[in-house]
Amino acid sequence: MCAYRLFAIDLDDTLLNSSHAVSERNVKALNAVRNQGGIVILASGRMAATMKPTADLLEITTPLICYNGAIVRDRISGKDIMKQTVPIELSNEVMQFASDNNLQLNFYEGDSVYSEKETEWMQLYAKRTGAKFIIIPDFMQQLKGLSPIKLIIVDSPQNIERLLPEMQERYSGRLNVMRSNSEYLEFLPLLANKGSALEFVANMFNVDIRDTVAIGDSWNDIPMLQRAGLGVAVGNAKPEVQASAGMVVSTSDDDGVAEALEKLFHFEWR
Repeated sequence: MCAYRLFAIDLDDTLLNSSHAVSERNVKALNAVRNQGGIVILASGRMAATMKPTADLLEITTPLICYNGAIVRDRISGKDIMKQTVPIELSNEVMQFASDNNLQLNFYEGDSVYSEKETEWMQLYAKRTGAKFIIIPDFMQQLKGLSPIKLIIVDSPQNIERLLPEMQERYSGRLNVMRSNSEYLEFLPLLANKGSALEFVANMFNVDIRDTVAIGDSWNDIPMLQRAGLGVAVGNAKPEVQASAGMVVSTSDDDGVAEALEKLFHFEWR
């Protein structure tokens, strides 16, 4: 039997391959883990609505870690068990900055994602995640009084890399600013991250954090990999993510998630 009890798995470029699908081998591995008493949790930067198709496919009934840990949502009731939001005044600042610099800004509030207009960067994000945007031409006026779950600037990797240290310094101690993808710069509530959300869910199930496994590929997964008892990076993970992991497996296109679970369970289901 495996010593670990709870398994938190990222979606994009981890459980999902480059075709945004879950392989048959990964499905079988996850089912086998659950059959042996393991608890499987999906942990993504995505909003809950765009996690639902994968959760439905896998018949996941455990809570979803959404929005990079800003929300933990109950799969049965659809209610938020834990929720954090960006303060209104800070949201307004980020919105103004994006507007002044003509940057694509995704604004997440409720179960919706808003954009001021349709851009190539909005289309890129929508294609990758399946998110359905609501376009609001008077974006600033309509949304400036709301406290969003998070905001994302979507732009070229070069611009995001340039903006990251600037925004992290500007919002130090006020917001959690991180990259979740080469083109995504995320603005989250200060204490929101996948690591703290993993600990929250583990406590719900009375599982010691040392008995958890986290599997991911990108920068936003690092807090989760570092907090878990065992952090696993898929082979296509960013170098910093692989450096933070205790195990590195094959890429998402080569069923890295299944490989990790097969190693941990010593192929008992095969």
